Amino acid sequence: MHDNIMKAIAEPLRGPLSPKGYDPELLYVECGRCGSPVMWEQGKATDILGVAGIDPLELDSSCLLVTDACPLCGGKGHYTVQIFRVSGDTQTRRPPYFGNA
Repeated sequence: MHDNIMKAIAEPLRGPLSPKGYDPELLYVECGRCGSPVMWEQGKATDILGVAGIDPLELDSSCLLVTDACPLCGGKGHYTVQIFRVSGDTQTRRPPYFGNA
């Protein structure tokens, strides 16, 4: 019994790494206007990235999609979508704000 528990902990739960890259459907999508998360139907992110020519092998969990509007903030019809890579490096952070408010 104890051996089975140790084996389950030692083996990754997600299985072997996939050579297909990061699943585009797992990307976080946010409205660039109001900041709300955007929920799309299944397959929408894959279609958009395919049309844009972005290879899933180039994606990882630091990537996110940002739309120019969403139905919650009054956007209707067609949306412009951009892909961003979020990083915690000091080079990409904004400078600190100083002064009196």
